[in-house]
Amino acid sequence: MKSQKFFYIFVPFKIAQGCTSVLLPLLIVELGGKAKEVGIVLGLYTAVSMFGTVFWGKISDKFKKRKTCILIGFMGTFLSYLLLSIASNLYEVILIQTFFAVLIAAEIPVTTVYILRSTNKFHWDEAIGRFNKIGGWAWVIGLGIGAIALFFVSIQNLFLINSVISVVSLILGFKYLKQRPIHINRRTFKLRLTQIVERTRYIPNYLIHLPAIRLTENKKINSFLISVFLLLMASSLIMTPIVPYLKILGVGSSLCFFATFMKASTSALMYQRTGREIYKKGTLKTLKYGILSRVVLSLLMAILIIYKEIAVGIILIYAVLGITWSYILIPSFSYMSKTAEKDREGGAFGAFNFFYSFGLLAGSFLSGIIMDLFGYEVDIFLAIILLLIVILNLKNSKIEEKKVDLKKIYG
Repeated sequence: MKSQKFFYIFVPFKIAQGCTSVLLPLLIVELGGKAKEVGIVLGLYTAVSMFGTVFWGKISDKFKKRKTCILIGFMGTFLSYLLLSIASNLYEVILIQTFFAVLIAAEIPVTTVYILRSTNKFHWDEAIGRFNKIGGWAWVIGLGIGAIALFFVSIQNLFLINSVISVVSLILGFKYLKQRPIHINRRTFKLRLTQIVERTRYIPNYLIHLPAIRLTENKKINSFLISVFLLLMASSLIMTPIVPYLKILGVGSSLCFFATFMKASTSALMYQRTGREIYKKGTLKTLKYGILSRVVLSLLMAILIIYKEIAVGIILIYAVLGITWSYILIPSFSYMSKTAEKDREGGAFGAFNFFYSFGLLAGSFLSGIIMDLFGYEVDIFLAIILLLIVILNLKNSKIEEKKVDLKKIYG
């Protein structure tokens, strides 16, 4: 669809983000930090972003300036990478990441709304899927660039390169993004072409309205939100310390990039397939499959760490964990979209993203402390326990789902 050409404006932005996702932990380690410091920086960034999305989401809803918010996010990314290229100690890194997280958060809650307002509602699923696919592969490209570039440039210079890459999205956004795009397929109207049939509704992927910390009246959704918190906390316990741990084993920076590159690639390959699996198996069954697979792989990684500490084996398991992430993320959003009450979708996703972000926040802080005090294997075993609790708790969140003929959707 022609209206989706603007997706490619985000490609440089996603490339830079993908590269710096590994580059930031490497910078912290280079400046003398350990797993605890990595967890603190990532945790503070998540916390500030969580409340930043509330602010920018409300600004976006009030003034309808979707383009402006996206551009502010691009600008914050460019400036943060530029300043990180000259950071000389951990305090400067923490200050830069914490401050600019507020600006970077401006893009997060608005992009999905922008996509939906730019697309005919009959093609929303396709549009969101395609955007995630394009962004996912751009992220992978960024990781590949980082793995190769570190053979020739320093970490600080690579941050500078990423700032230049991200500013391309800023320039393209100024030129090609529109302020309030609305796509209307008039051929679907049987009456007058100008008649308004239904108000457009949207379901954001990220926090748009101030989240209600209290739970809803629906016990099934309450149980699911608790599962989301534990699930993201467990995932953060596993993923956050991986770069510092690989550095402890003597793995080079480029190989750390390659490990994350493999994980991101397997996730990108599985996103669309996971969506189809949900139609076949159901939302919760697909989610349980992803969680159980993550439990098995995490157990294998823990055993490998205890007995061998073979970096190659750990990297391979880490890469395969990327497949399980697609089986966790997509069903989680699918469940919320199917259970949210009509005209209350924003509040439902607001609560969802609060528990999602709070889980990441708690996992980031705890993971570094646990790893430095007790070792990475303890971190992983705690995550496995939490994942098993999630599987048991999901029994309280069952919903009825209609079977869908995939041939009618995909041909």
